[in-house]
Amino acid sequence: MNRVLAFALLLYLSAPVSSVFATDVLPAGTARVLPIAGDGFAGSSVNVVSGLQNTLVTEGGRQYAAFYVADGTLVLAKREIGSDTWTSARSQYSAAVADAHRTVSIAVDGAGFLHVSWDHHNNTLNYARGVAPGSLELGPKQPMTGLRESRVTYPSFLRLPDGDLLFFYRDGGSGRGNLVLNRYHTAEATWRQIHASLIDGEGVRSAYPSVTLDPRGGLHIAWVWRDTPDVATNHDIAYARSTDGGVTWTSVRGEPLAVPITRATADYALRIGQNRALMNPPSIAADNNGRPYIANYWRPEGSDVPQYHLLHYDGDAWHVQQVTKRTTAFALEGTATKRPPISRSVLFTRQAWRKPREVHLVYRDDERSGRIVVASCADLAHPEWISTELTRGSVGAWEPSMDPEQWRRLSQLHMLVQHVEQRDGNDHEAAAVEPTRVAALVWSPFVENMTKGEPTLPPFPPAEALEAPIDPTEVLALMERAADWQLANPPTYQPAGWERAPFYIGALELAKLTTSPRFREAMLAQAEANGWAPASRRHHADDICVIQAYAELHRVSGEARMLTPSKERLDAILADPPPVSLDWGLPRMLDRWSWCDALFMAPASWLMLYREFGDERYLEHMNREWWATTDALHVPGDRLYARDQSFLDLREPNGRRIFWARGNGWVVAGLARVLDLFPSEHADRPRYEQLYRDMMEAILDAQQSDGLWRPGLLDPETHHARETSGSSFNAFALAWGVNRGLLERERVEPAVRRAWHALASCVGADGKLRHVQPIGAAPEGFDPEHSEPFGVGAFLLAGCEVHRLYGGTDSGVGGR
Repeated sequence: MNRVLAFALLLYLSAPVSSVFATDVLPAGTARVLPIAGDGFAGSSVNVVSGLQNTLVTEGGRQYAAFYVADGTLVLAKREIGSDTWTSARSQYSAAVADAHRTVSIAVDGAGFLHVSWDHHNNTLNYARGVAPGSLELGPKQPMTGLRESRVTYPSFLRLPDGDLLFFYRDGGSGRGNLVLNRYHTAEATWRQIHASLIDGEGVRSAYPSVTLDPRGGLHIAWVWRDTPDVATNHDIAYARSTDGGVTWTSVRGEPLAVPITRATADYALRIGQNRALMNPPSIAADNNGRPYIANYWRPEGSDVPQYHLLHYDGDAWHVQQVTKRTTAFALEGTATKRPPISRSVLFTRQAWRKPREVHLVYRDDERSGRIVVASCADLAHPEWISTELTRGSVGAWEPSMDPEQWRRLSQLHMLVQHVEQRDGNDHEAAAVEPTRVAALVWSPFVENMTKGEPTLPPFPPAEALEAPIDPTEVLALMERAADWQLANPPTYQPAGWERAPFYIGALELAKLTTSPRFREAMLAQAEANGWAPASRRHHADDICVIQAYAELHRVSGEARMLTPSKERLDAILADPPPVSLDWGLPRMLDRWSWCDALFMAPASWLMLYREFGDERYLEHMNREWWATTDALHVPGDRLYARDQSFLDLREPNGRRIFWARGNGWVVAGLARVLDLFPSEHADRPRYEQLYRDMMEAILDAQQSDGLWRPGLLDPETHHARETSGSSFNAFALAWGVNRGLLERERVEPAVRRAWHALASCVGADGKLRHVQPIGAAPEGFDPEHSEPFGVGAFLLAGCEVHRLYGGTDSGVGGR
């Protein structure tokens, strides 16, 4: 049998199994579990040991996992982001899995090759690479550098921003080892040793480190010292950083540290003596300013109960705060792998747009019946730690390791989970237990908190009011009042920005219906003030949305100068196509249409200039990018779009996918505008029309009894706020479809009628449109008094189509 065929026979799909066993990891709250395999080795914690961030890793749109099955064989698995199905392959390698030290560590380099290291406890390096990009098949075992590879323990990969890899491991035994650092150069496919001894135990101790990268690519390492194989001799928490990929190192204050770093030369975050139940290693994170955060547990002075603590550096000094309030005393002493009542941890932090700094700490706690717990601080400036259980039952001796790319790119916690047992202090004999299921646990602090701040629902319009006949003259008057309010209350956003452009577009549609010239004149004056130029970012879809308003003004007046800057922008994009994917969280991700809102912002701009200039490149670019975005974000089973790749793995509290109302509103409104402009004879025209009809079915299904749509389309019980921007876009797209003959009037008109009456009830006597969710990317709570110019623009687009649906005519100064 040839090698390819043999490997093919090893491939199998690990689909979720319907039966549930007592040892399955069952998610709690908003966490979810993606089963990978049912036969994971469970007699030790070898698959789920903390201190490593290398059992679950993401590269581009694909996630990889590694673990041992019941017979000790190393298994590799992968899935596409958004899919719950894993493809797995048994490798030709195995490990002495009774010893929990003998973990597996994986990474994917910048060329897409998988790197694997496994089965180490003071023995010769075991390392292999994938045979092709994206492949789960491993090649032969090989050395890295051939230097100091005979006494390897605790291997750990770290991927650098340029696609190169770092590899850390201990050279030597417990209490007498040195930390080695290698670098893999992806372009050359070769390893080089950076430091044969980065941290030197001087033959009498060893460092137990954890390493992370900050968002700017800075390298951070924290460690505890141990003087003998007895864990009770752990002491002190040290720290160092590097800004050149690990070549040179400094203290937290930027003072150079000579390499190798020793006990005498190390920089210390906190001094802690021996016999304080200090665990090894600590966990470490770093923020976008390069400031470090370290977590570990130890016994506070005067107490016999170990507690988790957070150390963070604020630019001037280290600060320590207690995180947990545990009540169970225990000693941490002895050799080999321990099984304490509290696990080691992973630590992660972020500061979302317009939000304070948040910190999260994940661990397993026997005081909580062995469940996985996340302790969260929503604002580090005002520390209050709230604990949330992520599982409904015990996970045994499980410890956390997280997928670092998922947090860095998508702000999600992904961890390999498995219910396992661990004999305390015994690395030679496995617990006599059956295999258990291996899975990935997914949790998002955003999903956990997204409904906070949901407004109290105001009284709905009575049901009979939603069924009342619609008078197009009243529709026109209401639109004029709303547009006048917006003109009288100009926002502070940049004049050519996306935030204001939809209002310009809607006002120019209104100008086609009204006899007053004020709306067209106001838009013309604004365009002149803008110099007819798009916003500043060359490739960003948001910054060319305003071209749609310029093109409409040009259509009426015909002055060539009106489109000169816009044409120059589109030509510049074509001359410099961004060499990036649609994967979220990567550099230059916004240079392509990687978020669903972009399907309103950009496509119609390209088509309107195609109509004016006849440049086929504009049509080809628009068509290609539309379907690339659709391939990435459209979920056919739900007939809706994820806002971006970061939402594909997330779910609402009711288990449905998260589909943002305004995000899909941008899409359906953009799709309608594209269909007004896209050539009728083009081969892809039927695809657009079918996509439109499918989405309209989903939009109709999601409409609520009060006529509006909730911010989260598929979970109205969680998201109960009335929201008018997404609802306006949906109403526009529905009415547009009836007016164009793509939807049946008898079936769709009642939905449009209810939607319009509901929207009209959200416009005050002053003309202000309320209940507009502020700028965001997902369903979240908001002040019901809030308004936005893009929401008013959506309302005007809806009103114009409703006006036409009920007999109004285009007799305004703007022309049809």
